[in-house]
Amino acid sequence: MKSVKSLVIFMLFFWFISKLYSQNKSPINYEIEYTAGKIVPNYTKIFPSTNIQQAFALSLGKTNNDSLGWSRYYNFPETGVSFFASNLGNNKIYGNQFSILPYIRYKVIHSRLPTYIKLSLGISYFTHHYDSVSNIENLSVGSAFTWGFQAMLYQTIVQKQHYDIKLVGGYSHHSNGHTQLPNFGLNSALFGVSFQWNKANLNHTTIQQTKNKKEVRKYFIHLREGLGFHELGATIAPIGGDKKLVTTTSISFGILFKNHLKWKTGFSYRFYQHYIDYINANRIESFQENATLSASNIYYFMGVEFLMNHVAIDIEGGLNLYKPFYEKFNEDFQKDKGLNHQLKKWFNSRMGLNYYLINTLKKPRNNVFIGAHINANFGQADFTEFSIGYSYVFN
Repeated sequence: MKSVKSLVIFMLFFWFISKLYSQNKSPINYEIEYTAGKIVPNYTKIFPSTNIQQAFALSLGKTNNDSLGWSRYYNFPETGVSFFASNLGNNKIYGNQFSILPYIRYKVIHSRLPTYIKLSLGISYFTHHYDSVSNIENLSVGSAFTWGFQAMLYQTIVQKQHYDIKLVGGYSHHSNGHTQLPNFGLNSALFGVSFQWNKANLNHTTIQQTKNKKEVRKYFIHLREGLGFHELGATIAPIGGDKKLVTTTSISFGILFKNHLKWKTGFSYRFYQHYIDYINANRIESFQENATLSASNIYYFMGVEFLMNHVAIDIEGGLNLYKPFYEKFNEDFQKDKGLNHQLKKWFNSRMGLNYYLINTLKKPRNNVFIGAHINANFGQADFTEFSIGYSYVFN
């Protein structure tokens, strides 16, 4: 069952990648990259020692130069996919990591030697992860497949007609979204150099933008159903529990700016199967009388979507209005105290990708989307979720 779920996640992300990549008809830019760094310890227990982490990446990207489409709105970024391979500096415990990471890269400083920010979100595979018999020291990676996220800064040091050389530095994070414990996640700081061939010299072209005098705004409504899964427990324990569902119903309203950016606000209802089973199995009287409500979560949220034809980057932050069982969950499992507990109790977050059936550039009134997201209590992973939704745009 675990391998089937991992395969489904992998195939869904590969499909997202192909759609994001196929939207852009510009010539391909090829980039090779070498980085080195260290795993950054992120828990107080004895953290395994590691040597230098070394990584190689091959990126296939395209500069978006369509002045009538979404790329103009975001100042003509580069989009593509990176194939990332890394030795993590401890072969016995961490082994090697392989990632497929769709990315978007923005030029943030326009000069003779420009500076870029590259954001990547995808899926990673680890050859070594936690095992209760053979690898009990690896508390960072609890499963073979995880989410992968990178935020990297690129400073151009050589720029020629058909190639660039850049210095690279940034942050890499991997987590399975609490779908298999333990799940402290693996964080790395990486620095290195990249060499990019620009087939059509598009990165060096300055495209003049024509600004609309009036910001075009429309209003929309979203309806969404989500199906998530996770294990019950804290970041570290208990190990090997059942994976159960978290169901979500959500409604939101918002403003669509120039058909490229959605700002939304709304309410969501969640139901945790693990919570109600734990209440009933342990006969917790204070929750058992209204077990369904006790296992529920109602929250208010705000968010943004960055639309890029069919694909959208989706980020939300929420305030829990009703989540009664979290206090008992924290007492029995998480054991947070003070500010750390209050932040996780009251705030949640959600980040991932949506895919719209109809190209948003066509300005459809009715549209359907599917999504893949990681959900968190403040910044700590809670569950991985797949969604289906409906969007209606008012005239």
